[in-house]
Formats: sequence, C-alpha cells, structure tokens
Amino acid sequence: MHTLTYEYIEGPSVKDIFLGFGLVGVDEERMVDIATQIGNAIGKLHDGGLVHGDLTTSNMLLRSAANQLVLIDFGLSFTSTLPEDKAVDLYVLERALLSMHSSCGDVMDRILAAYRKSSKQWSSTLNRLAQVRQRGRKRTMLG
Repeated sequence: MHTLTYEYIEGPSVKDIFLGFGLVGVDEERMVDIATQIGNAIGKLHDGGLVHGDLTTSNMLLRSAANQLVLIDFGLSFTSTLPEDKAVDLYVLERALLSMHSSCGDVMDRILAAYRKSSKQWSSTLNRLAQVRQRGRKRTMLG
C-alpha cells in the first residue's frame, strides 16, 4: 500500500543556497553535505523503483531546523526499474547543475559518489548515464 503525505517544509531551496555560493563563494563543507544528501536521497528513491522526472535544485528544499534534504514536486514522477529511466533522471539534474550552478564545481561528482554508496543498482544506472550523456552531446552538437 502506498501513502501520499503533504507537509509544509520550512527552509530554503537548494537552488537558492547554491546561487548564494555564486555570490559569496562556495561553503565547501555545506556543499559537500548537501551533495551527499542529494545522492543518498536519489539512490534510495531509485532503489525503491521511483523516478522523480524533474530533478532540479528548485525541487529540493533543506528543512531549516534539521538541515535535512527534502525532495518535492513529484508531478512528473513514475515507477520504473530501468537503468535508462534512472540515468535520464540523473542527467536532468546534471544539466540543471551545469546551467544554474557552475560556481559549485564538482558538486555532481559528489552527488554521484553518494549515489554509488546508497544505491544497490548504481553500476547499471551509472553505466547507462554515460550513454545518455553521449546522446545528449550529439543532440547539442546537431542543434
């Protein structure tokens, strides 16, 4: 049985935090903590057979009281166990990070490192991510 629970989350979006790093400089310790939480959350989500569908930093909040990551906006989510779907989910996040948060440097590498540790199926997903990246580059080059 599945349950849907609504809750008001008090806290900033990861987008706002990362954009702040662009203005005042990256707080490396905080960025690593957030990236680790993101990778862990996505790994658990994917292992549970759920693909978010819109993984961007706008759809991630940090609960103020506990500094705990919360994924939001599951309007485009769907169930899947396919490595392709999980890889595309990660690719969407990677593209969002590259376009919005270039000042955060290796944040995607840190997210993927945490994903590897938290997901039992990380290998097939990350192998597929390499293929998805190649397709994305071809599409970018061809316009």
